[in-house]
Amino acid sequence: MTEYERLEVGNNTIEADTEFASGYYNGNLHYYDTNCQLPRSLTSEAICTFVQDNLFDQQATFQWNVGFVFGWITALCENNPAFFFTSIVIPESTKVTEALPIITLQEA
Repeated sequence: MTEYERLEVGNNTIEADTEFASGYYNGNLHYYDTNCQLPRSLTSEAICTFVQDNLFDQQATFQWNVGFVFGWITALCENNPAFFFTSIVIPESTKVTEALPIITLQEA
């Protein structure tokens, strides 16, 4: 049996399954993450590319992807300055410049 939760979106309430709701929340947060902002001013090309790339992302289900895009569009319409944040940026791997110590195993 599929579980549903109620999403309050503007003046509407949406009965959303778990996959859609998870995607929705992630898309909403993605919009407000300053590390993920599309370039300003927004262009139709940038929005089309964003929507297409995220609808057909193979890493998640189609339900999740649609929820993600819908959550992002909802946040775009809302555009509440109080909700913007900067996520922690994970640095790229660094090269090790010194040799690691050699550990030898001793037989007992």
